[in-house]
Amino acid sequence: MKNIMDMKTIEALELLQILVNDQIFAARERLISLLNEPPSSENQEKLEIEFREFYCGYESLAFFLETYKEDPLERLAPQSPLAKKLKRHREYILANRKTTLEERMYRRSGVYKDSDPMPERKIAALPPDEYRELLRGLVNLELFSVRERFLALLERDASPAALDVVFREFFVAYELLELALEDYHYDPDEGLEMCPEFLEELDRRIADYEAGKAKLIPMDEVFKKLETE
Repeated sequence: MKNIMDMKTIEALELLQILVNDQIFAARERLISLLNEPPSSENQEKLEIEFREFYCGYESLAFFLETYKEDPLERLAPQSPLAKKLKRHREYILANRKTTLEERMYRRSGVYKDSDPMPERKIAALPPDEYRELLRGLVNLELFSVRERFLALLERDASPAALDVVFREFFVAYELLELALEDYHYDPDEGLEMCPEFLEELDRRIADYEAGKAKLIPMDEVFKKLETE
């Protein structure tokens, strides 16, 4: 990914709009609402659904940000409060990070390199209390407050230089989110495997359609049929 200041203005604005409107931010708001509800089996199920959306949003952010090469402290006045804060954050990230960029990219594609064994802690196996505690920590990370300032600048048509500065803060906040997830294994596709009954019903309907015996039924109707059987 090129530096913001090296992009054409329209190119930079399009990218920044994609980043600040990523699905992770809407999923975060839904998670907060669910975390404020009393724990229950129904609430737990909804949390798991929204966390899947949250994690997929993290993956889509990573798609853009993992190829950003420049040191985020570059071009910042070293003695400014923001530069000092980002320096502390970066030192913490680099001191505690256990994976290489390549290993993290492999993880997000659903596999682990031999040099990067699967973390012992599986998010899907956490007890409900620990699961909620993890989610509370994630939804309160700095990424979300930085995003609000980012949005405000975009709405005010701020200068490219001002957007470049807040992007650097956004990038470091993203790295803190990445670090918070590093010690956990999570597969957003886990549990979404199609059940045998669904596959059998789907095959039968496709065969009937191809033989001209029936119209192709919408998938939601297939699910409803299976739920009532």
